[in-house]
Amino acid sequence: MSFLYPFFLFALLALAIPVIIHFFNFKRYKTVYFSNVQLLKLIRQDSKKKSQLKQLLILITRLLTIAALVFAFSRPYIPLTNQITHAAQQLVVIYVDNSFSMKAEGENGPLLEQAKQNAIEIANSYRVGTQFIILTSDFLPQHQFPLSKEQFIQQVAEIKESAHSPQLSDVYSRAVQLGSGTFKKLEKNVFILSDFQKNASDFEAIKPDSSVFTYLLPLKSSKTNNLLIDSCWFEVPGRKIGQSEKLFVHISNKSGQAYQNIPVTLSINDSLKAISNISIAGEEKTTLELNYTNNSKGIQLCKVELDDYPVIFDNSYFLSYRVLSKLNTLGIYNPQNNGSDYLKKLFADDDLITYTEYPENNVQISQIKNNQCIFLINNQKFSSGFMSELTSFVDEGGTLVIFPDRLTDYKEYNLLLNKINSNTIALFDTATMGISEINYGHKLYQEVFKKHEDEADLPVIKGYTVFKDRMQNGGSEVLIFRNGKSALTASSFGHGTVYLFAFPLSKKNFGFIRHILFVPTVYNMVLQSGEQQKYAYSLENDVPVFLNKSSQLSELKIINQQTKDEFIASVRTIGSGKQQLILDDLLQNAGHYLVQDGDQIIQSISCNFSRKESDAEFYEDKELQKFMQTGDFKQFKLIVTSDVAISETLQDYSNGKQFWKHFIALAIIFLMCEMAIIRFWK
Repeated sequence: MSFLYPFFLFALLALAIPVIIHFFNFKRYKTVYFSNVQLLKLIRQDSKKKSQLKQLLILITRLLTIAALVFAFSRPYIPLTNQITHAAQQLVVIYVDNSFSMKAEGENGPLLEQAKQNAIEIANSYRVGTQFIILTSDFLPQHQFPLSKEQFIQQVAEIKESAHSPQLSDVYSRAVQLGSGTFKKLEKNVFILSDFQKNASDFEAIKPDSSVFTYLLPLKSSKTNNLLIDSCWFEVPGRKIGQSEKLFVHISNKSGQAYQNIPVTLSINDSLKAISNISIAGEEKTTLELNYTNNSKGIQLCKVELDDYPVIFDNSYFLSYRVLSKLNTLGIYNPQNNGSDYLKKLFADDDLITYTEYPENNVQISQIKNNQCIFLINNQKFSSGFMSELTSFVDEGGTLVIFPDRLTDYKEYNLLLNKINSNTIALFDTATMGISEINYGHKLYQEVFKKHEDEADLPVIKGYTVFKDRMQNGGSEVLIFRNGKSALTASSFGHGTVYLFAFPLSKKNFGFIRHILFVPTVYNMVLQSGEQQKYAYSLENDVPVFLNKSSQLSELKIINQQTKDEFIASVRTIGSGKQQLILDDLLQNAGHYLVQDGDQIIQSISCNFSRKESDAEFYEDKELQKFMQTGDFKQFKLIVTSDVAISETLQDYSNGKQFWKHFIALAIIFLMCEMAIIRFWK
């Protein structure tokens, strides 16, 4: 046992007072003479013994009363933690988890409301002068300054639900860092009020600070059923007008309850395009196919939705894309080694792709910008104006595909390749070399092969170029020869893509042209040219948003399509020449956002809430306690408030288990015993 005010123990010297009184305040007896004192001697002796016993008991009760009062004023306690608060001022950081999972119902209402009430109760349990910092899942800038108790309670009352769900390690790290400057010398306590969802509670990543004491206060919800849309994707890349689309919708059931005939709808530009019903068993996943036709060009704003309650934030999935009427493709060929006929036959009568071609000595440079993809087929010479136009074409988002001819000097080729930051050519090797490896993870082949063969029968190339450098600028090898050298490389420049083959497109390489690999490789190069569209973003992930087309402005207007709210986002150019939107935390809600450049809408951004909050798996008290008993979590303490008020629990943790009330009670009991002895002992 320890004492909060041990100097009061000197008051035990007061125990000498009743002892002195006991010895120097004896009652004096009067002598009475009797003729026969034989019997009276026995009575006298007996009465004297009883009187001495009575006085001794009174002395003991008085000593015990004084001792109990002294101990009470010394504030005895038994430490429950290795930190006892003695500081005159403290800094208290309280994290209130306001993620979507905190909307669940608990025994006393929504968990978020319980957390807010608990935060206020914690604040009220501290003495006047304590500084408070509120912290939420948003990491808002206004939530990083110390507040008085009244200011803190006001901000807690204003907390609303948030789409953000940070990792517990990030929350702890930020809580420890807050107030580390001006208030560094103050004793700091951290409170974490959360439901401790498993996918966000990364205890293994936490690095505890021994100078900060942390309290975990878990909030429990009842079991909630949840049906949600995980993701959506198209069967094939590239959207065109008049094309029959197959949109796949992945749906998960996060409960044991089975669902029957739940309607799933697809709306495009606020018009109903498709509807279907699903039936799904408990804890199952299914994929639904929605079919429709693109009847208009331009930006298409899509929303897939189902009906489910009470968890509703994951019932909708937003995606958007731009439909082009045609993809214009241009072939520029060498008349002396013309391989363009193979491309002409491939794209003949194609509803999506329009293919035109020019010989290299009769190129209409002004028409280059009107295409989405350009093929350079076995060319030998490039004018400076032609190279500049090709560089601008790629930088603006076009796709350039190069089949190099068999040459002794690649000086002009390398001038162009240097301009677009691609690999340069060292020489032409006349050896025959087979292709041995396909990069199945590259976007050209992601939806092409159902099975990845390691020993596939791939074409043999008769003569190939050897590149000076390995891949650079974020490029990748798409096809690889048996000797490990690149047969096809892909690299980015600005907003566009450059594909560089290591061999000519000619009759000598007819093995490649007639191989099954030729059609998906070349066709997907065109299909994925032009605007590189990303259909959907997650509000949780920090995925950069790049402009599909370059803008001359340093700031662009962002419009919320649902609410019509407008924001201004800055634009920066990164190393590869691409332009990135700096959105920071401007996008807070799921839905469609339009990017406006001047008076023109140039792009759409579709955002969805993270599905991480949909997984209702939480740590139990026993599991949390187990974490506290391992590693370096000695400064962590779990608070369970089912039976005892938070304020009382905090008092025990801060000052130890207090016993002053018990000693006050003992003092009263001893005093009453003394009074009883004096009154009733005759």
